[in-house]
Amino acid sequence: MRVRFPFPSFPRKRESRALAAQSRRWIPAFAGMTAGGWLLLIAASLAPLAMLNASGGEKPVERVYAVTPPAPMSQSAEAVAAKSDGCQSCHTATDETSMHATPAVMLGCTDCHGGNAAVRGNPDLGFDHPDYAAARDAAHVLPKYPESWHYPSSANPKRTYALLNREAPEFIRFVNPSDYRVVRESCGACHMQTIEAAERSIMASGAMLWGGAAYNNGIVPFKNYIFGEAYTRDGEPAKIVSPGDPPGQLTPEQKARGALAELYPMPQWQVIPPGDIFRVFERGGRNINTQFPEIGLPNPTGSIQRLEEPGRPDLKQSNRGPGTGLRVAIPVLNIHKTRLNDPFMWFMGTNDQPGDYRHSGCAGCHVVYANDREPRHSLIYAKYGRDGQSATVDPTIAHKKKSAHGADDHGDGHGNGHGGLIQPGKKIDAGHPAIGDRESGHPIRHTFTRAIPTAQCMNCHMHQPNIFLNSYLGYTMWDYESDAPAMWPKQQKYPTAEEVHKVLERNPEGAAPKGKWADVDFLRNVYDLNPDLKDTQFADYHGHGWNFRAIFKRDRQGNLLDAKGNMASYGTEKDHIVDPKDPEKWRRKGEGKFVEPGTNPGKTVHMMDIHAEKGLQCADCHFGQDSHGNGFIYGEVANAIEIGCKDCHGTADDYPTLLTSGPAAPPKGNNLALLRNPDGKRRFEWYYDASGRRKLIQRSIVDPSLEWEVSLVKDAVDATSPHFNARAARAKLMSRSGAEDGSFAFGPGVAKEDRAHGESEMACFTCHLSWTTSCGGCHLPIEANWKTSMHHYEGRETRNFATYNPQVARDEMFQLGRHMTTKGNQVAPVRSTSALVLSSTNINRERIYIQQPPISGIGFSSQAFAPHFPHTVRKTETKTCSDCHLSERDDNNAILAQTLLLGTNYVNFVGLNAWTGLEDGFEAVRVTEWDEPQAVIGSYLQKYAYPDYWRMHVEDNKRELKNWVRGKYFDGKASGETRAIEEFRNIVQGTKDRVGCLQLRGEYMFVAEGRGGFRAYDVASVANKGFSEAITSAPFSPLGHDTHIKSKNATCVALPTNQPIAPTRSTPELRKINQEQPFLPIYNYAAVTDSEEGLILVNVNTLADGEFRNNFFKRAVTWNPDGVLRGARHIHLAGEIAYITADAGLIVVDLAEPLKPKLAAVRPLRDARASAIQFRYLWVSDADGVKLFDVTNLRNPVAVPQATVPLADARRIYVARTYAYVAAKADGLVILNVTNPLKPSVYKKETFGGQMTDAEDVIVASTNASAFAYVADGRNGLKVIQLTSPDSQPNFYGFSPPPMPELIAWAKTPSPALALSKGLDRDRAVDETGGQMAVFGRLGSRPFTRSEMEKLFLNRKGVPYKVSDEVDMKGWRAPMKMPGE
Repeated sequence: MRVRFPFPSFPRKRESRALAAQSRRWIPAFAGMTAGGWLLLIAASLAPLAMLNASGGEKPVERVYAVTPPAPMSQSAEAVAAKSDGCQSCHTATDETSMHATPAVMLGCTDCHGGNAAVRGNPDLGFDHPDYAAARDAAHVLPKYPESWHYPSSANPKRTYALLNREAPEFIRFVNPSDYRVVRESCGACHMQTIEAAERSIMASGAMLWGGAAYNNGIVPFKNYIFGEAYTRDGEPAKIVSPGDPPGQLTPEQKARGALAELYPMPQWQVIPPGDIFRVFERGGRNINTQFPEIGLPNPTGSIQRLEEPGRPDLKQSNRGPGTGLRVAIPVLNIHKTRLNDPFMWFMGTNDQPGDYRHSGCAGCHVVYANDREPRHSLIYAKYGRDGQSATVDPTIAHKKKSAHGADDHGDGHGNGHGGLIQPGKKIDAGHPAIGDRESGHPIRHTFTRAIPTAQCMNCHMHQPNIFLNSYLGYTMWDYESDAPAMWPKQQKYPTAEEVHKVLERNPEGAAPKGKWADVDFLRNVYDLNPDLKDTQFADYHGHGWNFRAIFKRDRQGNLLDAKGNMASYGTEKDHIVDPKDPEKWRRKGEGKFVEPGTNPGKTVHMMDIHAEKGLQCADCHFGQDSHGNGFIYGEVANAIEIGCKDCHGTADDYPTLLTSGPAAPPKGNNLALLRNPDGKRRFEWYYDASGRRKLIQRSIVDPSLEWEVSLVKDAVDATSPHFNARAARAKLMSRSGAEDGSFAFGPGVAKEDRAHGESEMACFTCHLSWTTSCGGCHLPIEANWKTSMHHYEGRETRNFATYNPQVARDEMFQLGRHMTTKGNQVAPVRSTSALVLSSTNINRERIYIQQPPISGIGFSSQAFAPHFPHTVRKTETKTCSDCHLSERDDNNAILAQTLLLGTNYVNFVGLNAWTGLEDGFEAVRVTEWDEPQAVIGSYLQKYAYPDYWRMHVEDNKRELKNWVRGKYFDGKASGETRAIEEFRNIVQGTKDRVGCLQLRGEYMFVAEGRGGFRAYDVASVANKGFSEAITSAPFSPLGHDTHIKSKNATCVALPTNQPIAPTRSTPELRKINQEQPFLPIYNYAAVTDSEEGLILVNVNTLADGEFRNNFFKRAVTWNPDGVLRGARHIHLAGEIAYITADAGLIVVDLAEPLKPKLAAVRPLRDARASAIQFRYLWVSDADGVKLFDVTNLRNPVAVPQATVPLADARRIYVARTYAYVAAKADGLVILNVTNPLKPSVYKKETFGGQMTDAEDVIVASTNASAFAYVADGRNGLKVIQLTSPDSQPNFYGFSPPPMPELIAWAKTPSPALALSKGLDRDRAVDETGGQMAVFGRLGSRPFTRSEMEKLFLNRKGVPYKVSDEVDMKGWRAPMKMPGE
């Protein structure tokens, strides 16, 4: 059911004050709120505001529309003719008279479209003749917004966004009878059940994207989603409910399968209480009331801003120094105002570039447009190109030529813009222009079809790096670095604000206006660059204006491999490594620009799903119900799917039943054997081969000439079958007990209950996937003074805008966790789904906060993870035993740290500033650009994205990061718009003593400052040049804020996580509702070492509760029994376990009960200095160098003396994947290869010719595709080192490519640089003791607990077991014979 929501989506004035109060005190408000209370809040936030009008744009034309009755189920041929006669006087030919291929459908033109079929036209006059135009206008239904539709053009207009919600439903029915607003009238006589299901489907509501963004970023406290998109016939926001008695009432069984009772429209951004607790600092003392800033909540009184639109700030809000201004839910703003989660089926595609041509509603899928020339993506439609051009026989469309004024010019439909029409005297059948010369924005044919290509699905299923259709085709989001010379202009671009807005309107990437792909014609032809590219290959679709790079088979060091190469190797497969300079790596000689289905081009392996490579389109697996829905509302794609792998492939024990078995399938499943293709042939059919073995054939729904033999699991594990696959048999039939006795027995002789990878316990794709896309983070900066339109609801204008900027999109991050409850909490692959950092400017476009991560509704960090089927199934490039278990080669410690979600310290995020601890303070050193892309200064990316700025840094500043000003007050047009003045400043905060450790978390810097004790500084305003103090210790008043703990000599501080968290949000009620596990107790505390007092624990939760009047720190515990921590100098937390270096050596403290610490172990060392952990190993520096401890038992480190690396003066250690980076004083940066931790080697000692000779600390982070090291180089200041780049390391896309250090920037510091704040963890969801820190985005999904982790590497006796990736048939167990056999 779809019902009009009782109110439009803006607040009443009388309710605004309450909502404003909610925004100020969000956390206490939601913590105790029931679901019913929240729905009341939603209803309140959607109340009307009659005064609100669109700020600009086309004014509607008043029309009086004739009533067109609904289309009938059946009628006579005479009735059909009467409803089509006049239409066919101009449309003298059509592809299908009724839009249906079957003649059984009896529909006239006006049954679907409306209009007046009694009016006849004379096309021989020419389409521009006044008499012809008059007849056309009399016969057609006319729009309220003719300019927006470029009437009389029939092509889909470009970038319509919310136009359908403003237009008259009568005209919508005329141009697209299948639009959901009117489809009941057009198609409801026959298809009402399908229509109602489709309106509730996840492809219409977008509930997963909206709900995930809301819960993960703290907008709402409910993981079971409550927001979705639906509209009434008149385009007003609608609530939708699932069927039931009464509607919206679900049975327990339906709920258990993931069905939702109802979805509400997402309230607009300016009335939603923000989920974060950021404080924003505007320039103090400045009167800005007269500027009417539109940056916050509406003014409830209207006394000052009576005539202004919603979005204005509260009276005097944020204009008097420290305050709570700009209280905006930035993720919601981004959803509403950009194409981040757009389009859904309620709207059209943008119809302006390949991958974006489509209409809305049913036609969005069933009417095919030309979007992709790649045959494996489009099959029979590839020949029609990718520019939305038609092959119709209808002369009114076929004669229209494409614009002579460029792809971005709409024109008026008369000789330019959307097509040049035939002129008077030219016959209608005089011959059509070639398809490539025709007007864009039309479907290929005027007909409905079930033969839907993947290229059509791609219109919606392409959310930058994350959505699985990109990965199905073997692509992910381009990262701005690979093949940068081809994508960035040689001369740096300085776009005007108008140019920036024009680009960002269709593509919210902040980097796009500076790149070549800002030009839609360049973007359209990106695929044609491929023959000359050295790093990657681009896709032929560019929906939303984005670029997608191909994923290729690589080993763990990043070497390109051929089809026979082993992905679990480290550069050892010499015979199968493809040279990066090999001219045939992308295309073999003789292979064309495109290849046919079944072909992998070039010597490398393009890692598209094997189904896609063979030519299977989405519709070949996802049948009618998966596309339309089953009538219920779902918030998760996995719950909305009826198909499962075993339905077609069977299991190790049984052939497939061809009955669907997914969560959305009916109780007995749908029978796939009954499916017929459009040509009448069976979709699936069983045969017997000559040997009497069963064989299952599947036929393509798109291309009648294509069919495939389906791989059957039962045959793959049968040693007597010609299809036997030993690796598959081992994976599916491995015994649990094999780890106990070392036999690793496998085969059909293993009892079902002893199988290690049982069907109910592990998802099929856990092993069968080849790679997983992971978004390591996205930056959403908000501009407070940019007048832009919303892309949802009514499309109105307000003065806020937020861009969407992917930062790290990786393809080698294979991770595991527990699937959601509806999937039985199976073991399944997990990906990083989103990880926002938020920035903002004020109304004067000054930077008021930077790169702040929000916090999820349950209090876990918003570094979100989720179980994920990436659709990257391959036959040989699958996961191996050593991806999940200890390798017998001892070379996968880093791999398992990644797999178990412990993090690898490689994709960490440093951001705008590198925070450096000094001898007498700490400093924020500016290390990146503010604009997108936020390139590291001096880096490869800056060289290409900002060539002028790179030259200034290298040539003018000699690579020094210093305080300076760049830009011009006036550009060539006497404006400061294009080359704005920008001040660079490194911000120093003095302290009482040396800063031995510091850690940024959210808005606060936690600092151990020697004799000054421990203190948390507020750094939220660090980018605001107008505020008097960029770093403050009491931002409001010392009376309400004291975050200082006095101690005798605070030497170091460690937090359980550097991801912002709020444990107080995790209430028992919310944990029950959201099926979440609690925080471990240690997550409430900061752990401080003091060389005299020992260990100090401080509860820091007060800084995340949203209440600024209670920010007082006090000691929770001080612990130093018998002086065991005398001389404590460094602490590393691994969940509940603290590793502390002190005079006595390595001290292990158990903090499972933080207020009752327990001494777990003491390991004597000579001058122990620092430690770093990665999965099973702990590295410790001391006077002898770097030593290794086995911490398989976290509380009992076991020394591994043969792994000691002698170094003269090793200090801090940072382990990033397979390399350990050691700050080694005079030896500079020492890089150790620890691929096999038991056999480390010195990979490189780097001082850059004596420039780096006092190294104290080092961290590693990723920015875009490259890795960087930041070194606190003592008296020499800070060094910034690029470790990998496309220039220095062709294998930069590997899991752990060998670093190639390049000194790209350096900074003087006012006193010696001693320490660095570690970058934000982006691949760490759980700690070594099983404590969850990051939110998981599916009900019941989570990371492994410690005991679950241990099952992957310890047997029941607690002894590590190790595996080989090679199959040893000695472990084969044949089927057990029954007596008498």
